[in-house]
Amino acid sequence: MEEKLVENSRKVGDVLLRRFKSFEDRFEFVGEARGRGLMIGIELVKDKTTKERIDKKICRRIFHDCLKRGLLSMSYSNPIRIIPPLTISESSAMQAAAIL
Repeated sequence: MEEKLVENSRKVGDVLLRRFKSFEDRFEFVGEARGRGLMIGIELVKDKTTKERIDKKICRRIFHDCLKRGLLSMSYSNPIRIIPPLTISESSAMQAAAIL
């Protein structure tokens, strides 16, 4: 069975990136969401104009809160890095995005 990992990475990555790009308008602390395929970064800022990053203590709190909700993420430093397995389904990816 061919898994079509490149196609899945592109498709699911596009869906995830659109979801995280919407965070830029919804949350004052999300400076930028960027990525390619399933490698996505979300920069968290104190101020969108200066792009000053939030304190690392806040990132660690996000990391621990995600863990409590069942999501292992690379949110312990800024930018938050989203790097799921290439075989992730769209529904699993959106579930993880909802937790984050």
